Amino acid sequence: MNRRIPALRLASALVAVLGMIGLIAIWRVGPALAETATDQITGNGATDSAVTVSWAGGLVGADNKTVVAPRDVNSPFAFMYPDFRDLSVTVSQTQNLVHQSINVTWTGGKETQQTFRSDFLQMMQCYGDANTGPTPEQCEYGSFGLLGSSPANQGIGGRSGTICVSHTPSTTNPPGGADTGPGLGCDPQEPNDPSHLDPNASDQKNYSVPFIPVGLSQKIYGYSTEFYDRFNSNEVQTANTRPDGTGQVFFQTLTATQAPGLGCGLRKADGQTRDCWLVIVPRGEIEPNGFTINTSALDARGFMNESPLGAASWAQRIQIHLGFDPLQPNCPIGSAKERGTVGTELAAHAVFSWQLALNTAANCKTLYGYAATPEPTNTTQLVDPAGAGLAFTNEPIGSEATRGGSPAPTLPPLVYAPMTVSAVTFGFNINEGEGFRDTPIKLTPRLVAKALTQSYRFELPDVDNFFQGPDWAKNNPNFITNDPEFTKLNPGVVTPPSSVPIAPLLTEDHSGINQQVWAWVRADPVARTWLGGEPDENGMVVNPHYQALGLDEAAIDSFPRADPTCFDTGKGTPDRPSVRCSLDLLPYVNNYDDAASHVRAANNPLGAGWDTTAIGPDGKVGWWGRGGVEAAGQTLIWGLMGSADMANFGLVPADLCDSSGANCISANVNSVTTALDSVDFDGPALPSVDPAKPGPGGYPLVQITYAAVRLDQDDEALKAYGALIAYAADQGQTAGVEPGQLPRGYLPLPTKWRAVSQAVGAILMNHASPTPAATTATPAGPAGGGGSNIPPAMGGGLPAAGSTPVTASTSPAPYSTTQASAEPVAKTTTPTPASAARWVLIAVVVAGVVGSVGGPLLRASFGGRAGPGQRP
Repeated sequence: MNRRIPALRLASALVAVLGMIGLIAIWRVGPALAETATDQITGNGATDSAVTVSWAGGLVGADNKTVVAPRDVNSPFAFMYPDFRDLSVTVSQTQNLVHQSINVTWTGGKETQQTFRSDFLQMMQCYGDANTGPTPEQCEYGSFGLLGSSPANQGIGGRSGTICVSHTPSTTNPPGGADTGPGLGCDPQEPNDPSHLDPNASDQKNYSVPFIPVGLSQKIYGYSTEFYDRFNSNEVQTANTRPDGTGQVFFQTLTATQAPGLGCGLRKADGQTRDCWLVIVPRGEIEPNGFTINTSALDARGFMNESPLGAASWAQRIQIHLGFDPLQPNCPIGSAKERGTVGTELAAHAVFSWQLALNTAANCKTLYGYAATPEPTNTTQLVDPAGAGLAFTNEPIGSEATRGGSPAPTLPPLVYAPMTVSAVTFGFNINEGEGFRDTPIKLTPRLVAKALTQSYRFELPDVDNFFQGPDWAKNNPNFITNDPEFTKLNPGVVTPPSSVPIAPLLTEDHSGINQQVWAWVRADPVARTWLGGEPDENGMVVNPHYQALGLDEAAIDSFPRADPTCFDTGKGTPDRPSVRCSLDLLPYVNNYDDAASHVRAANNPLGAGWDTTAIGPDGKVGWWGRGGVEAAGQTLIWGLMGSADMANFGLVPADLCDSSGANCISANVNSVTTALDSVDFDGPALPSVDPAKPGPGGYPLVQITYAAVRLDQDDEALKAYGALIAYAADQGQTAGVEPGQLPRGYLPLPTKWRAVSQAVGAILMNHASPTPAATTATPAGPAGGGGSNIPPAMGGGLPAAGSTPVTASTSPAPYSTTQASAEPVAKTTTPTPASAARWVLIAVVVAGVVGSVGGPLLRASFGGRAGPGQRP
């Protein structure tokens, strides 16, 4: 067998060259990139399901086209119409929705009056199966506290209002309520339903629209509900219109996971997926009773007060049907064999899309599960024969142990296949005065270092409006927005009028991704010097507790809250002192999706205040409350996240600059592609982007996610995982929002990377087939070399079908490759129908790529990549 090695290598190399030439010509490399002007990495632009609806056109039904209720020119409330008649709303995506944001823009509105007195939009998500749209009882709206402390217009944020003494509205003689004058507003059309009277109310002078959770009959009145509150609702109580009549909001769509009271994405009794609605209620300058808002008045007469759920205001709504992807397959319990996968959350959005397509196509025979897990869990799962057989990872499996100074774990034989290319970035939500800022925020490595080290004064436990804090911080700015280095790069970004910290939202995990962020920071000499204790030109110094970590000497793999200070703010009681520590002031978020969701909703978990009614971890009364939702026009919140999360929630990215503030680079298709081109594709280590050397114009924090598959599994498992990899590397690299496509935030894999993953998938499926091709195993060659070399520790390559699997007791070599004949590969890699010519070409490419260029990418998991600056 060994005498055939040279011939096999030569044939493989020739076939690979011929195959790659043809491949470049006809194999798609993400054609959807050219379909819209939206950048695939930053995302959240218009899709094929975008819808534009005009107010004047009337209410549309579930197809978002057919008018189910035209505007009635003879309505007694027609006096409200002039404020809305030119309004037109566009929603960027109405199908295949998940937990994400959709871009809502409008034209033809009237400029919002200051402090949202009048002329603004209100938005909410509702369920409802009727073609005519939802009822107000089916909408999540009315969370107390979203309007701030102003008492003048609290009514617009609730589910209740005043009943007029007359059912006839009038602009010349508007009726008032039983206990109010006309200037406070009332709704002549309420109560239009007996259920709009709260049976528990002390009097019946006010109407109250109950919330009825999906699938239940209970009526919930008032602000308080177990199903949503101001911390998890997606309702928009005030959306401002610019002087030119336009406006924009990124509306966060919630599935049944985040909003069980709506149930969007769940299967209904008929097996269909429950869709939902976006309802937009425009508010003008006239109350439903006919009173015209006096915008110069300082009292309630100068503000719109009525609830948008009142019958007269509700009738002015625009409704748009939203189609959700199913949250679970429509399969009987126990009908399908689930193939579990685990791994990095950077791959989560892509894996979810692939799951939807593959689980549907499997017709309840095979289901792919996925759980986002930290690096140690990935290793544990792959080591355990009963664990998941595939882990998505950005690092060699087991490298978290060696990175932490522990011995390398004993691993089963593994094979790697590239799956996704994405980036890690800082996503911003800034809404000040004129609305949302849509230009990137510029950050230098030193600014990021300052933000990660609790070095701004209001990020310290012993600093607030009453306590000055430690002497070492006396020259440090209160917030990043007060830092001259920041203001020079980002003119016009001001500090919101609160004392809440403006630190990035971070996760608590240890990961190679975190280490890459620190590696980028310390690659800059100015940032590295500052981390070592040198003040900046304005006298700002690093928090000494972080200086002690030696961050100028090596990149760590976490974002610690290293300041151990705990401070009694004096707001508690003798038996329950209000002691504030770093984690009380700066708590972590759960994951990147959680960070992006908080940023999108402007729901800041930082800057906790002492809440005398909150229950602490020990069960006693009195604890730190959450920071809360930042008011429109006073929003500045940011966090570290993956590019898919940033694109999914429509956030503004950061430009990463050099120490001078020049050469700023955003994560986009061009910069991510450039960074990927800098990777040593044929090197001895698992290919990765060096954040210190991403190439000219390359984005430094690009992450390549691999599928690591344990080879000592049964044939059916290998076949199933091979099918997943083959699909993901082919149809799964077509950019789009439909199930199976590559969501925004990911760069489609370049041709040579896809070819290798297709080869891995084909090999796994071919090996598990009833009549597999012969597998040729040869002694291991030098790391990074070509040919079909299989390290002996890998058991001579993939075992033949029915043979004894390779055991986990063997210590894998640095990499592995394997060779399969072309014909069986062509028969077993077909995820969807295609022409015979195409599959002949793929067969040729697979056979050649595995032997010639596949070697460096099909690695065993021994060792790990050392990040720049990592301690040996």
